Amino acid sequence: MRSDAQNGNLATPTEAEERKSAVEAVADHLEGLVRGGMGISVAVQSLSTGFFKVEAKMLNDARAEYERRKKIIEEWDDFPDGDVIQGDNDFRWYGGPRDGDFFWPPLRNRLRAELQDAVDEVDRSSSRIISLGEPAGEPTIDTKGLVLGHVQSGKTTNFMSVIAKAADVGYRLIIVLSGITDNLRQQTQERLFEYLVEPCRTKVHLLTTQEHDFSELTASEALLSQDDLRLLAIVKKNPARLKRLNAWIKKASATTLASCPILIIDDEADQASIDVGTSNRQSTINKLIGELLSHPKAAYIAYTATPFANLLIDPDNEAGLYPRDFVVTLPRPEAYFGPERIFGTLEVEEGVEPDDGLDIVREIPFEDVEAVRPPGKKEELEVWSADVPPSLGEAIQWFLLSTTARRLRSKDTRHSSMLVHTSMRAQAHKAIKEAVEDELTGLRKRLASGDPALMQDLTDLWDKETARVSASSFGNAHISTQEVLRAMASTLNSTSVVMDNYLSEERLKFTKEKPETVIVVGGNTLSRGLTLEGLISSYFVRAASAYDTLLQMGRWFGYRKGYEDLVRVWMTTELREWFIALATVEAEIREEIDTYAKEGKKPWQLPVRIRSHPQMAITAAAKMRSAVKANVSYSGTKVQTILFKDADKDWLQGNLDATAKLVRAAQLAGHNENELPSKTFRGFAGVSSDLILDFLDDYQVHEDARTIRTSTVREYIRAQNEKGALESWNVVFIERQNSHESDLSLGLEKPLRLLRRRKLVPGAAGLANLKAITSRWDRFADLHYTKKSIVDSLGLPGEPKVRDRHLRDLRKTRGLDKVGLLVIYPISKRSEAAQEADTISAEIEEVDHGSAAPAKTERAPLEAPQHLIGISLMFPEARDLQDTVDYYSARIEPDYLEDVEEELRAVDDLDETHLKQEDAAAAK
Repeated sequence: MRSDAQNGNLATPTEAEERKSAVEAVADHLEGLVRGGMGISVAVQSLSTGFFKVEAKMLNDARAEYERRKKIIEEWDDFPDGDVIQGDNDFRWYGGPRDGDFFWPPLRNRLRAELQDAVDEVDRSSSRIISLGEPAGEPTIDTKGLVLGHVQSGKTTNFMSVIAKAADVGYRLIIVLSGITDNLRQQTQERLFEYLVEPCRTKVHLLTTQEHDFSELTASEALLSQDDLRLLAIVKKNPARLKRLNAWIKKASATTLASCPILIIDDEADQASIDVGTSNRQSTINKLIGELLSHPKAAYIAYTATPFANLLIDPDNEAGLYPRDFVVTLPRPEAYFGPERIFGTLEVEEGVEPDDGLDIVREIPFEDVEAVRPPGKKEELEVWSADVPPSLGEAIQWFLLSTTARRLRSKDTRHSSMLVHTSMRAQAHKAIKEAVEDELTGLRKRLASGDPALMQDLTDLWDKETARVSASSFGNAHISTQEVLRAMASTLNSTSVVMDNYLSEERLKFTKEKPETVIVVGGNTLSRGLTLEGLISSYFVRAASAYDTLLQMGRWFGYRKGYEDLVRVWMTTELREWFIALATVEAEIREEIDTYAKEGKKPWQLPVRIRSHPQMAITAAAKMRSAVKANVSYSGTKVQTILFKDADKDWLQGNLDATAKLVRAAQLAGHNENELPSKTFRGFAGVSSDLILDFLDDYQVHEDARTIRTSTVREYIRAQNEKGALESWNVVFIERQNSHESDLSLGLEKPLRLLRRRKLVPGAAGLANLKAITSRWDRFADLHYTKKSIVDSLGLPGEPKVRDRHLRDLRKTRGLDKVGLLVIYPISKRSEAAQEADTISAEIEEVDHGSAAPAKTERAPLEAPQHLIGISLMFPEARDLQDTVDYYSARIEPDYLEDVEEELRAVDDLDETHLKQEDAAAAK
């Protein structure tokens, strides 16, 4: 059959088709203008006037078509676990890289060679971040955003990609604020030069070098006025350098600055950048960053793994650094060793013992701490000499053994490092370094002579540690004791000790040509941003002054592929407890961001929720050296008791009596223990808040508990009562399932079947730390639902996707949005065996973790004189997020925390000296 065309009957386009084609052509033109650096509003305006004027209806349709095309940037089904909270500017102008880009393609090729398919995730997330800002061609740019990554998880790779794409779309001056020390700045400078600058030398002018921070001599007007040139500066957050950078920029003409798009990347943005009101230095740096942002076209993107400080900035301060335009969370990579994986969480899952993390943390006894922690007074510090206590000696020996085993396993010699962090004071590092060098010298002599005692110590250590954490649990090959000992001499002889701080002339440098075997002694430089390649052993004593500081010190977070079983961390019991709490608060804050993103809330709504989080009391406690007033909200939270005086019979009996009194009061009020809908657990429904308040008056919480204060909880409940909420409570008793034993009578019709919980070891005398007693599913313990029915009702793919917010929402649909939940956990004083399925999840199937599951932290049986009563209070969301109550932070002994200000002033003074020397050299 002949076609219409062959018959000469050409199809005539309809009017609608012609118009659609014309709209698409105008949309193509708009896209070209925007991609060329013109803002969308300017592009639309340019097509609405002039010789090629487009009629208004056509132009509106074309803009709608352009925005429809860019809709892909908002559809992030393939952006796993990453979420975005964005401000009012929801127009997406950037849809990803384009043909003809100059800076991104070579970086993408380099990253693909190293990351393989993972580069696609970097590409997507960096494009998303670019799209949330403003086009370089807009008349004014005033973007402030925050990117939340994970410690040691590839933030630099992400912001390098953002820089490359920003350069491609027209951002002309790019400033990276990189820490407060030279070695971190130099590490960042080196990496950006290798990955970004070297492949694009013809279009990049460096304002800083590997050797020199900012000290540019070329006139700013000559450089900033060149459209095709990209300027890159990697600058410390140091007053002298930032003042010089600001002065240099301001020398350019107003016309040039009005047309020069500036992008500022603030790496480790929670450090030094924020004006916290307690540090003259930070106030100065904050002001200087503000000057950089005062230019007509300036965008600011903060990168951090610890957003606590950034999200506590006053969002109403227009001149501040609050990320009012967007907050982006980067997904956690699969192979990442983060706080939760190492330290576990404060939650029981699946009716088994709480997730205590991997069994890789070892205790530093108090007497060992005294040997490595320097004196506080300057005159004493100058004559102080350090020792190598047994725990540090063991950590060094483990470093040698594990490094040897890793190299035997991989049949390759790669970088391997050990971190020794006992103080941030540079003067103390020298003494620690000398002590470690003496220890290594002694080990070399003893190993060469075949010292039987040393060989036995090494054998015992290797056998003990590989028994606690087996290679097979991670799918790695086991290396025998004999193999390790035979090869260890080579490792020991190649091991060096490097002191890395602002005073040291030697610099920690990892090159491809020379594999390092190095023990690194340092302080502030090691706790922020600096990457320690092949970190396998860490010795950590220093106390931190805040959550964010503490988390950043975790240089052992990151990727440990092929030697996961060999990583070890030595720290004090107290620091370990802080990290445990930290793992939970970090996860919960990320979940809050996730919730806000899904609910379409704005960035400026975040501070209220985060500032009042009960766990943030730890931050306040750590920062404050005397009791201070703050506020907290329990809206949507759950708090639990995990610390018990397991040697104090009267204290334990007091809580048993308080619980029995609550039972009697509920019964006298007409309640029956079988009135809950739950078919699994007994309890009371609709108990008056007066009875709950009386119970909290009688119930004693351990004085070291940081996340639950009964006085504060009572005040919060009373405040909610005044607003008609929390007047009614359900009370649930969690019992051990599949047991016919009747263990504890509290006045109920039938005695309670006691739970079994074991305590973390090691621990302080007279203190039982149970780590966690509650499950996420216990928020439904008063209702008759199985986990499967909950998952099905939520429409989620599986149980791991269920979050506490989902359960709160379900309770709301059941009319329980004003009802509190008190969950009571009666725990046996003789909890010898691993706990059985006790929580709501017990009615479902048991979980088989498999024989190759990674080893978990050790626990010990409870041996208390009386049974324990643990409680968890689970609160619905308050109608008003501003609902908070006062609390007073705990007192921290002044001698326990180091004053960092003096050290930082010394860093600044040294940099001032270097700057004067550079000026003098240039003058010659």
